[in-house]
Amino acid sequence: MSKRKRDDVTVTSVDGEEGELVTHDDLLEPQEHLSKERELVAEGVKKTQVEDCKHSPANYDIDHNIREIRAIMKMNAEILDRCVKFMTIIDNRVGELCLFNRIAYEVVTARAWGNGTQVITHPIRTTKEFNIIPLSSMPKGLDGIFVSSNMTGEKLNQFIDFEAFFKKCLILHETVLEQFLPILKEHLMSIQVCLGEIDSWVIQEPQKNISFLEDTFFKQMEMPDNNVTLGRHKCSCKTHDPNEICLSCGKKYCDHYDSSHRCNERYHSHSYRNKYFQCEYYQLLKLCNGNGEYKSTFDLTNEKERMRLRKFLEYMAFD
Repeated sequence: MSKRKRDDVTVTSVDGEEGELVTHDDLLEPQEHLSKERELVAEGVKKTQVEDCKHSPANYDIDHNIREIRAIMKMNAEILDRCVKFMTIIDNRVGELCLFNRIAYEVVTARAWGNGTQVITHPIRTTKEFNIIPLSSMPKGLDGIFVSSNMTGEKLNQFIDFEAFFKKCLILHETVLEQFLPILKEHLMSIQVCLGEIDSWVIQEPQKNISFLEDTFFKQMEMPDNNVTLGRHKCSCKTHDPNEICLSCGKKYCDHYDSSHRCNERYHSHSYRNKYFQCEYYQLLKLCNGNGEYKSTFDLTNEKERMRLRKFLEYMAFD
């Protein structure tokens, strides 16, 4: 009997006759073969790299990792639930980028108002792009073990259902699972970092400004919904204070005569013929004594500007 090696296949011939092709794995006992394949898969998983994540020494304790993965997934779900209503899908970048919008109070304005000073704030609607690739992709090395499915819902169906994926992976043998779980946990942590950045911009930052305004002016802040028109617009509410300033011509509301609320200018001034009283949604914070025409703004995102606002209010209180 003679044997010769051809790649990973052993060709056995007896008395010069062509023999049957027998792989090395065929020579293993079933349990030995199973153990070998598990070790190969585990070794492949161990080499998996997770992008945009700081690597730390892996903990291969299965019970410990399962507990931590459950906690991370629960927190990720809570953050995503808070933020998803502010999300807009970019059609040509599905699974890569998403637009998020927020309404925030970022500036306080002090302006002359009749015989006093009015302190107000305007809500501002802004949008920002965020990278959401970690939510819609799987690290290479994990994606070939199970087929992942996406979440359900109009805005969520571009994201992988990691909870369902985690439940599938629990059927793996411990040899593979102890290598698999640390990689999955690391990827879920990268998702938490991604969601944390979104949550900070969409919810936490605006809430800090609201808390500051409520603590400073002892006033419950109102947050307009997405249906409210922000920015300058032709007024249709017709319920303004007589001293309200028109953003079109700069005159008071009481100076706009007829029911159409056109700016109070002579008709031969063609530039004003089609101009109407313009207003902007704002929230009144405080009325102070004070004379003169002036306007001052304070940036709530800057701590020095917040201190300047406090000093301004102290000065107006003693005026």
